[in-house]
Amino acid sequence: MTDLPTVQALIDAHRAAMERYDGLPDGDVPDDIEAEMMTTAEALCVYRPATIEGVHLKAAYMSDCFVFVGGEGGDPDFTRAQLVSGFLPAPTA
Repeated sequence: MTDLPTVQALIDAHRAAMERYDGLPDGDVPDDIEAEMMTTAEALCVYRPATIEGVHLKAAYMSDCFVFVGGEGGDPDFTRAQLVSGFLPAPTA
């Protein structure tokens, strides 16, 4: 069983939202772009991969993204507890 396609889809959705955000001129961020960026980030943050490969893929992306780790003097949008919980093993039935 692999969850890499799911993890990659979540990453791709967030990356696309971030590209729209990054393409904006300096100034106010429209509400729809802000909402999409945060919705996709939250979906990725809370998803708990079922495989170690999924964890590695998720961690590699998130460790490079300011939304998750902060950047340019800004704070991350998620707490450490939220980030860590997203790397815990997925619940089993």
